[in-house]
Amino acid sequence: MNDPTRSVPAHAGKPETDHPGAPGIWTFVFIDMVVFALLFAVFIGERLRLPDIFSESQTALDPRVGLLGTLLLICSSWCVAATVEGVRECEPRKARLYLDGAILLGLAFGVNKLIEYHNKLELGITPVTNGYFTFYFLITALHFVHVIGGLCFLGHCRLRLRAEHADPAFQRTIESTGLFWHFVDLLWLFIFPMLYLTGASWSG
Repeated sequence: MNDPTRSVPAHAGKPETDHPGAPGIWTFVFIDMVVFALLFAVFIGERLRLPDIFSESQTALDPRVGLLGTLLLICSSWCVAATVEGVRECEPRKARLYLDGAILLGLAFGVNKLIEYHNKLELGITPVTNGYFTFYFLITALHFVHVIGGLCFLGHCRLRLRAEHADPAFQRTIESTGLFWHFVDLLWLFIFPMLYLTGASWSG
């Protein structure tokens, strides 16, 4: 006999073909992806035009710093996926645990990036140093804004999680937030090798 007091997973009764998240987030991610793709294309074009300046300037970046940021975002993205799963399964404690982890890892990425910015500025490296660093600061700062926005969305979901975890509307919200956070992670997976690894040295 079914227990009427048992919580029903938020995804019960939803069509299996239904896409996760709100339709608007897919449109936003697509437009944002096009913007970054154009920016990456311009960067590559300038690198081909000024290979010596770009290669020499890149030696000022430490690939290990970029790798640390990559690992932090990948782990945070995994925690977000586990959070969404917890909400779908109507397990608020699991969702809360992984959501806290995602937020902490995202904050750690932000601290790592701010330290890197501080070190560059202390060396006198600014967005006007040369074309390479104009792109470096522009691309990473634009991505950093996305990280801050994503953390705000995650924090908003954290505040709503306890009271609304079984609400299908909240499931849509957490799915949309998760989709955006995965997009932020995906962007960095392109930014990291493009800025840090091409011709980079891991010594020193």
